[in-house]
Amino acid sequence: MNLKILFNLCVLAPVILLGACTTNPVTGRSEMGFVSTEKEISMGEENYVPMQQAQGGSYVVDQDLVAYVQKVGNKLAAQSDRKLPYEFVIINDSVPNAWALPGGKIAINRGLLLELNSEAELAAVLGHEVVHAAARHSAKKMETGMAMSIGLVVLGVSQRDSDYGRAMMAGGAIGAALLGQKYSRDAESEADEYGIKYMVKAGYDPYAAVKLQETFVRLSEGKSPSWLQGLFASHPPSQDRVEANKILAKQYYKPGLKTGTNIYQQKIAQLKRSKQAYKDYNKAGAALQKKEYKKATNLINKAIKREDRESLFYALKGDISEVQKKYTKAIPQYDQAINLNPDLFYHYLRRGTSYKALNKNEKAKKDLNKSMQLLPTKQAQQALKELK
Repeated sequence: MNLKILFNLCVLAPVILLGACTTNPVTGRSEMGFVSTEKEISMGEENYVPMQQAQGGSYVVDQDLVAYVQKVGNKLAAQSDRKLPYEFVIINDSVPNAWALPGGKIAINRGLLLELNSEAELAAVLGHEVVHAAARHSAKKMETGMAMSIGLVVLGVSQRDSDYGRAMMAGGAIGAALLGQKYSRDAESEADEYGIKYMVKAGYDPYAAVKLQETFVRLSEGKSPSWLQGLFASHPPSQDRVEANKILAKQYYKPGLKTGTNIYQQKIAQLKRSKQAYKDYNKAGAALQKKEYKKATNLINKAIKREDRESLFYALKGDISEVQKKYTKAIPQYDQAINLNPDLFYHYLRRGTSYKALNKNEKAKKDLNKSMQLLPTKQAQQALKELK
């Protein structure tokens, strides 16, 4: 909208647009703003955990890495022009992605961490997402029509080139709706520019933002449309953005800024060691979908041998038994999954349905209700109805 027209609307229609005109705290420009800060924060808080649940849960295997990402994120948040209750989490998904909810709730996928080379590149990602939250870009998505209510998630097999864990969720849920919706070109430019400003203020070399965009261009080349959902749908890469970031990096660069390659490589060393385990896990999931149970079992056992602290691996091993109606064999695997990650809905849902099949109704109800508390699903709801 033309700024002059916007100014006239603010001046001439105060009754109609009461509270709708605001100053963007990052850019200082006047703009429409129907959602209050309080509402933004509320929306982010309401959706943050469910969105993590619907994407495989938070990554908990390496708590040192989790703390490291939070520390870097906090450095960027401290430079923000807008004070919000920023939070940072790692999503347990191999697809390279990062996103921000209104109110400063930010996530980065395990898979994207493996594509970065330095702490400064991590700062570039998180700074970019901080700007999306601070400049109300995430709220504007909502204002332009995206419903932010969770509702009931329908579980189904995903067609995305992603972790088997994403077979837990259906594409129509809030995660897919938010992550698949593009930011405007202006929003992406603002997030690039002010993200670089925040990087420099936090002590990071801005040329890492250039390398980051170059990585995104490389990752997007030759990929299928389904793979390009998420990060590359909402943050479309291009050579133009690479060149624009080069200009910004040159403008803001100063001697003595940090790249942090060595420390970053140290922090993701465990993640790199377990990369093959997640590949075996995905292959096991694909084999299970084809009813190749022996192959799926061999692959998931290989994954567990490589990384025995990942709850999703045991859950998949339980699934292999469960689909063959070997419920007594499946339950100990779900037990182990819950022991390793007691905060993921899927483990309780699957153990609950296994208990139900064995007519252990009280245990089934307990698990299914716990699953519903973490993420409401039609599967759990239907199973609970059948138990009444």
